[in-house]
Formats: sequence, structure tokens, C-alpha cells
Amino acid sequence: MNTQMTDKDLDLLFAESAKRQPEIAQINATVMRTVRRDLRLKTLRKWAKLLGICFGLPVAVVVYIYALFVFMPEMPEQLRVLSIALPIATVLALAAQRLHYFSPEV
Repeated sequence: MNTQMTDKDLDLLFAESAKRQPEIAQINATVMRTVRRDLRLKTLRKWAKLLGICFGLPVAVVVYIYALFVFMPEMPEQLRVLSIALPIATVLALAAQRLHYFSPEV
């Protein structure tokens, strides 16, 4: 059994390797594009989550109070204060809990 590699076998091996180089480069380019796209999406989700918490929560509270004053103007004062304080306290407690465990990492 001959285990030595001849020059012809070596040339054949180099030729096959040269044929595969463009395919490997294409696969690497595709993988890098996918990784970059996923990183951009992760960053976008992180900022959307942060903006949603920072702006969405205050807007929701203001809209709730506005709707309460506009659509129920003849409500007794004690009931109005309770109608504002209870949901806002609940929202603030839930927001505090979410912010406690908040991480901008997705």
C-alpha cells in the first residue's frame, strides 16, 4: 500500500481547494449579512422597548386622566380622585416592577 502523496495528487488537491474558495467566500458573506441584520434588529428592538416605556407610559396616564375629566365631568370629587389615584397607582406599581427587571438588552 502506497501512502505517499505524489505531485499529481497534490496538484489535484490544490485544484479542488481553489474551486471551493468562491463557494466558501459566498457562504461567509451570507453569514455575515445575516449576523449584521440580526444585530440591527436587536438594536432596533432595544430602542423601541426603551422608547415605549419612556413615552408610552406617561402618554397613557395623561390620556386616561383627560378622558376621565372630559367624559365624566359631573362625577363627585372623591370618586374622581379615587378613579384617578387607583389606576395610576396600579400602573406605577406595574411600571416600577417592569423597570426593576428592565434590561435594554434583548
